[in-house]
Amino acid sequence: MGTPKDEYMDASSNVRHWSTLRFAQLTIYIALMGGLLNIIYGKSGSLSIQAGILLKIAGLLLTLLFWNLQERTMLYWYNFVRRAAELEETLGFSQYSNRPKAGVFSSRNAMRLLFFVMALLWVGELLGFGI
Repeated sequence: MGTPKDEYMDASSNVRHWSTLRFAQLTIYIALMGGLLNIIYGKSGSLSIQAGILLKIAGLLLTLLFWNLQERTMLYWYNFVRRAAELEETLGFSQYSNRPKAGVFSSRNAMRLLFFVMALLWVGELLGFGI
């Protein structure tokens, strides 16, 4: 059976894992969006109307998918941060329990804003209000 310190170390490791995963997901998302926008608006040739619509739908669906992935990743991250903060009371640590408050413009809300704006962009594209 493990000790609170062992669980704390594991929770801290999980916090790092989910934080790294969050930014890896963002990197993949940005690469996908760059590729889609390049295909749609690049100088490689014109697309058929149907292909353009399908690619814009793909952009919206990918945005919603990655938004959901970010939300789920943050749920796990917050779960392990909360658990580590709980364990700190027993261990006399304060790394997680005394972390600065995020405020209104937290990284979570910044990501939500990014995905919201990107979803609006794709909806606008589909409705004919393109860039």
